[in-house]
Amino acid sequence: MSPARERTTPVVLPVGGGKGGIGKSALAANLALALARLECRVVLVDAALGGSDLHNLLGLENDLPGLGEVLTQKGLTIDQVVHPVLEPRFCFVPGDAMMVATANPGFQKKRKLLHDVARLPAGFVLLDLGPGSAITVLDFFLVSPLSLVVMLPERPAVRSAFNFLKNAVFRALERRFRLNSKTQAVLDEFRQRSRGPGALKMAELARAMDQALPGQGQEVRALLASWRPKLVLNRVRQVDEFVYASQLERWARQDLGLSLEVAGFVPEDDLVHQAALEGRPALDLDPRSPFCRAVALLAREFSRWAGRPQVWAARDDAPGSFERAATLFAPLFPPPGTALPTRKELIRRLRELESQIKD
Repeated sequence: MSPARERTTPVVLPVGGGKGGIGKSALAANLALALARLECRVVLVDAALGGSDLHNLLGLENDLPGLGEVLTQKGLTIDQVVHPVLEPRFCFVPGDAMMVATANPGFQKKRKLLHDVARLPAGFVLLDLGPGSAITVLDFFLVSPLSLVVMLPERPAVRSAFNFLKNAVFRALERRFRLNSKTQAVLDEFRQRSRGPGALKMAELARAMDQALPGQGQEVRALLASWRPKLVLNRVRQVDEFVYASQLERWARQDLGLSLEVAGFVPEDDLVHQAALEGRPALDLDPRSPFCRAVALLAREFSRWAGRPQVWAARDDAPGSFERAATLFAPLFPPPGTALPTRKELIRRLRELESQIKD
């Protein structure tokens, strides 16, 4: 691929997390806007089929054609429903709020839509996904080797996010091996005993695939190695809660064989609720608020990869990412009335806490 072609290829970032009510849409909307204000060309897509309402967070009326029309009208493509909004470099593709019966599009329509998404003329395309682990949600989440997992700082949320990643892994494997009955039988067997962390190891599954059909275990390992998901811990109240990100990173690595990069920590902030009530992006209310400062940090870290998805996906930034992100975002969570800890003190404290929550 020539350098000129690479510069016009968007980084597609599906934003998922399984559960609803985790602040995923507010994060996606404000991150997209922050990237646009860093002079990246951004397309934000409301991909929550069957429940799209992202326009509300952007202060827009529900009167623009979007994915609903693309999925139901013959000949209409996604590039025809990309609408410039708010900023010169910011565009929005509405969801299906004006349409019905689009939550589960047919395979061919879905494949063409995802094919066209990856060819939009932008530095970034963010897909705000719906809740749950339905097939369509997982297929949208797997459209790119780069994806964003949003999680709350709670023990049940770690298990929920882990199960979401596990379901995505099995969906990817099913698509890869669906035409072979021997490998499909192995997947069915392992799926039956996958009940949370520790119930299965992808290394064991890869060995079983090799026994069923020599060489297929390497296919499993290659698929997992090509995926570079990022984790954002949202609605964090204090630094001690950072450890939940480390726990998910460890489970993903040990059980699923995934290199999950901890990208950052976003504070709990009443401004997000106020912005939703006013129908405006939080960045437009108070860019100095803790939430907005965290979003700006994420955007700054991501912006250097605009238009370079292959280069970003080729990097394994997971090793040491928890320590790097904790150090970078800790100043947004200073203990009241005390000085910020040194990096060494911060990491030691977090590792002590992590040892207390290990299974």
